[in-house]
Amino acid sequence: MNTNLTTISSDSSVHQAIDLMVAKDISGLPVVDNDGNLCGMLTEGDLMRRIEFGSGRHSGTEGQAASLVDYDTYIRSHSWRVSDLMTSSLVSVAPNAPAAAVAEAMFAHKVKRVPVVEGTRLLGIISRVDLLRGIAGVPANSVASGDDALGRAIRARLQADLGLDGDRIKVSVEDSRAVLEGTVSSELERRAIRVLVENVRGVAGFIDRLSVAA
Repeated sequence: MNTNLTTISSDSSVHQAIDLMVAKDISGLPVVDNDGNLCGMLTEGDLMRRIEFGSGRHSGTEGQAASLVDYDTYIRSHSWRVSDLMTSSLVSVAPNAPAAAVAEAMFAHKVKRVPVVEGTRLLGIISRVDLLRGIAGVPANSVASGDDALGRAIRARLQADLGLDGDRIKVSVEDSRAVLEGTVSSELERRAIRVLVENVRGVAGFIDRLSVAA
């Protein structure tokens, strides 16, 4: 995660936020209160919506009642206060969250970055680029040499990563080539097993004798 953060106060103006984003070449700012607690995020999208919202009135014929005014939209399109434009309903993760959980949160909520918090205290920000850098920098798994050691490593990974035990999937290794037999529930599960095996260092090949349950 990135701990060298540029934050902005919830009481700051939109002009200050724009100046910070341009100066730092960033697309989002964590918004904090006077005690340093995270209370929202302000992004380029939030600022662009301020322009797109227009007058804050629903489309309709001229002369319609004032009750048709969308007050939330009006505030977001007219206010110059960060607290009125920021997104306060945040997706955040704990400092010990695994990378897979962070990626899943980004995908599920369609966000490009997530704050890392401990309680309400902001510790850092993880972006999609940070995750990609982490993946690129992770070396292949190191295991002891020898067919028996490779077999034990694959079986352990099948159980730990995919929840597959030896009753379903039989693993043997011959001349560093992994042979897997058994029945899987879907082609997707089969592909996941292939990816897992290919990421165990020392495996020279994968012989797929798995069958998909009818």
